[in-house]
Amino acid sequence: MEIQNFRESSHSSYFKEWYGKVIWKGEEIRVSLTISKKCGNVELEKEKMLKILEELYLNQDEWNKKVKDTMVKYFYDVLNDDFFDDGAFPEYPTCYDMLFEILKDDFTKEEAEMAYKNNIFPLDKFKKYIFVESIEITSEGNFYFEVVDDYIVVGDNWIWLKGNIDKGFLAASFNALFEFVVDLELNDKFSTIFREKTKIHSMWLSKWGEPKEGLAKFYYSNHNLAITGNYKAGKKEGIWEFYDEDGKLTKKVNYVNDVAENEVVY
Repeated sequence: MEIQNFRESSHSSYFKEWYGKVIWKGEEIRVSLTISKKCGNVELEKEKMLKILEELYLNQDEWNKKVKDTMVKYFYDVLNDDFFDDGAFPEYPTCYDMLFEILKDDFTKEEAEMAYKNNIFPLDKFKKYIFVESIEITSEGNFYFEVVDDYIVVGDNWIWLKGNIDKGFLAASFNALFEFVVDLELNDKFSTIFREKTKIHSMWLSKWGEPKEGLAKFYYSNHNLAITGNYKAGKKEGIWEFYDEDGKLTKKVNYVNDVAENEVVY
């Protein structure tokens, strides 16, 4: 296994972190090792983490399949329930228009019509849009796969799947509307809790591989506006407005190059 540009980060006061890049399924992804600075034998733990990373890397076909299977098991039904509400994408008259316009490189007119008619997002396309963005290994022997679903499911579309070599994936962390939900256990209750946490019902969409640009709008399930602001080259820029579910403005945040510079709460 070759880790490109592997080096230690100096950003954290509490953790030692090493990071670099590997080739995963033909694409370059970020990998990192994270350990508390209080650890008694840093080098030994680092070697253990490298062995875990190497096992994942050498068996990446298997683990990439596990990522997609886990996403299908816990997120696919949620997608089908929510995606085909014609009010889900206020920028488009129906979700058929969204399918055919935004995803036209992947959907023929007939495929979009069929998906809309049957209220079923094609499983093969769902899997296609899911890919691994990064992998983090921790000193506890756990790892986190950062999974990106470029059009669907939650928030800004990042989901972290937590697992270990012996047990597979155990939990998921994800963007809810105003919080980041950490390590929600993957079990029979996951879907219900996930729906409660992700109040967002619609989102601004961009083509895969392209940075977000221009106006972004996020909506509650009652179709009231939740958040609006602008992206510039994939980063938040300027004034972003946040609303509660009744449509009341709750705060404004000024972003410069994706960093919140100041905030006004109402």
